[in-house]
Amino acid sequence: MVAEHLADVPDEAVRQALESGRAIRRGQGYSVRTAAPLTVHLAMVEHSAAGLMQSPVGRKAHRVHSDRVTSVRNGS
Repeated sequence: MVAEHLADVPDEAVRQALESGRAIRRGQGYSVRTAAPLTVHLAMVEHSAAGLMQSPVGRKAHRVHSDRVTSVRNGS
């Protein structure tokens, strides 16, 4: 859901990371794995915050992505 929301974001680094990412099937949906610097992942979290907060599924997707980025940022 985060990747779908970020497809049209004006940040070129985010779009390139998503284009080079790999879609992995997970249950009923899929995850997009990207090998990008932490700064790009932080930009993804910032760009997706407002758009995903309008539904429970969007909030969960944003929270999961944000938690993963925060844990890497803090070294946990």
